[in-house]
Amino acid sequence: MAANAEGGRATVGKGFPQRELRSELAYLGMLSLTFFLYMALALSSLAPNGVIGKMSTIHMAAQRNVFLRNLLVVCGFQDAGPLRLRVFLYLVLVLLAACYLWALHIFRHRPRGLPSILSVWLFLNLILLFIPPLLSRDVFSYMFYGKIATAYGHNPYLVTPQRFSADPLFPLTSLYWKNTPVVYGPLFTLLSMLLTRMAGNQITLGIYLFKSTAALFNLACVLLIWYILGKHAPRRQAFGTMLYAWNPLVLIHSTGGAHNDVIMAALALGALALLLRGKRFSGFFLLCMSFMVKYITLILIASYVLYLFLTRESLKRWAREAFFLGLILLAVFFAFYAPFWEGPRTFSPLLENLRLRNYNLPAGWLLAALGGLLHLVLRLGIRTAFSAASILCSLALNLLFLVCLVRFTLRCRSERDFPECWFLITLAFLLTRSYFLSWYMFWVFPFLCLRRWDGLSRFTLLAGTLTLYFADLMPYSSGG
Repeated sequence: MAANAEGGRATVGKGFPQRELRSELAYLGMLSLTFFLYMALALSSLAPNGVIGKMSTIHMAAQRNVFLRNLLVVCGFQDAGPLRLRVFLYLVLVLLAACYLWALHIFRHRPRGLPSILSVWLFLNLILLFIPPLLSRDVFSYMFYGKIATAYGHNPYLVTPQRFSADPLFPLTSLYWKNTPVVYGPLFTLLSMLLTRMAGNQITLGIYLFKSTAALFNLACVLLIWYILGKHAPRRQAFGTMLYAWNPLVLIHSTGGAHNDVIMAALALGALALLLRGKRFSGFFLLCMSFMVKYITLILIASYVLYLFLTRESLKRWAREAFFLGLILLAVFFAFYAPFWEGPRTFSPLLENLRLRNYNLPAGWLLAALGGLLHLVLRLGIRTAFSAASILCSLALNLLFLVCLVRFTLRCRSERDFPECWFLITLAFLLTRSYFLSWYMFWVFPFLCLRRWDGLSRFTLLAGTLTLYFADLMPYSSGG
């Protein structure tokens, strides 16, 4: 009896922390800590050296506000150096990731409904909306490209911000983008022109407009994930929606940083929702619209056309359907490029941008290793060795990606397999690139949230979220 009692106590003791970690009190504690950390992040973004929150007119307004300036002094942010702010940021990001994992644990056992998910999402987005752009200066480039077209009357696909160095946006723009024309799709360029015209010469208003737009498209992603899961995997509806809606990387790089990747993701999810309902032409149209924001969606278009070929009832029917889909793509392409078209040189900035390299992912590590090997073994010059390594790596990795695209598409038996297929394809595309920035995880996360929760999902979510540490943490202007 004593042994049984002791065993019973051991069992209770073992399960006790688990139950407590997902209790209602634990849920409230997790939310309170999450809100506190985001408010701490927001306050630190106002530090005047522009490390966490990128230098903007919002900082100037904060310095003129006596209450905010005194609060920054009390919290130690006013005179904090870059190193102290980096350490603080890393600590906050670690704690945010821990709170997020805690929330995942709670939702796995005690899921909440959409109102609970959206209420937390709304509160966190309000915190992130009215602060400087976080961890990236890309929003200033978006504003500048829109201004080149609207205020200066030039083609942003040919003219760089460098020509207008007297513009107040110029010192806020990252060093690399100062002398680079726009590399995004024309749909986003037109949206940038609209928002820039609405803002006029008010930089702060422009920041808020771009961040609000990113927040709205992020909300569309949340609602689309809820809708798709409700139709096709209702048992994972709440968990999958929360998986995306509360993710720190998603929040910080959408509303926090106003990256256009969230617009591309929302349109791709909308296309997926339509395709899952059997609406092929309207779904394909949204895929094309996503492609006109950022060209990454081309891999999904290729996968979809290949799927139609593999599941065709007859070659004649597939050819007819492919013809109409091709007409949609061409119509969208020429309609949106018409205001900017200057022949093949319209794509020169994009082709130049494809040469960018960094070493954040295995493809970059392979490039660095091969370049070093060619330099040391074959005694090639550094520049020659890395140029040859870049060519060889690009050929090998692009071939590997094409194999993955075909293989994963071959697994599709119906449209219901698209979320899994597109998750694997976008993940393979990321892993075979030699250039990576943390907001590129927007290409993967929406589809990850639609698939089963297994080891690959856990690893991708954790590793992808931790890429927040690849942020631009240089004060003032840098190569962003």
